[in-house]
Amino acid sequence: NMLASPKVSWSYEILYVPFIIPFVVSGLAPLLLYRSQLKVPPLDIVTGVIGRMINPSISLFGALALVQMLRGVSGDPGAPAYVIGVRVSDALSYGWIVLAAPIGTLGSFFSGSTTVSNLTFGDVQRVAATRLNLDVTSMLALQAMGATMGNAVCLNNIIAASAVVGLDVSEGEVMKRTGPIVGLYYVIATLLLLPFLFGGGPEL
Repeated sequence: NMLASPKVSWSYEILYVPFIIPFVVSGLAPLLLYRSQLKVPPLDIVTGVIGRMINPSISLFGALALVQMLRGVSGDPGAPAYVIGVRVSDALSYGWIVLAAPIGTLGSFFSGSTTVSNLTFGDVQRVAATRLNLDVTSMLALQAMGATMGNAVCLNNIIAASAVVGLDVSEGEVMKRTGPIVGLYYVIATLLLLPFLFGGGPEL
């Protein structure tokens, strides 16, 4: 039961997570420096920004809560991500390598975000790699590349990009163009990472 786990917790690392520093600070600094030149009161500007952030914040907090519950506590055999990684890797064995990138693609296809995909499925990929005695860093690289590919076929991104450039083409037509490129990228990425998966990642 994800909701009843006493070990699941969350903390905000202010110097590690790029939110308050630098974005909030860099956004408020110009208000203070140029407040005498503003045509509207600073409070109105801040209120307007907060109003625009309400709806996206609800979606974002929901996604982050789901990710936190899925990940549970790192190394906890009862965490959903651990269970999924163990069960699927045991069932598919090295066949998991073929699905690693598409799983990342699936995450960003639905969420429109590489970050959300990596947060959601990163622990699953890590557990599967450890279970199969594969290089964890290389497996996570497959996840990240798959998540990047998903942005090319994500409906949200296609609609937004088409609106920005004024492209009067259906989403399906765009996906027909981007799909083969994503497929080629998937094959090349998987083949390039195979030696690293079995032989360990490159020395840094």
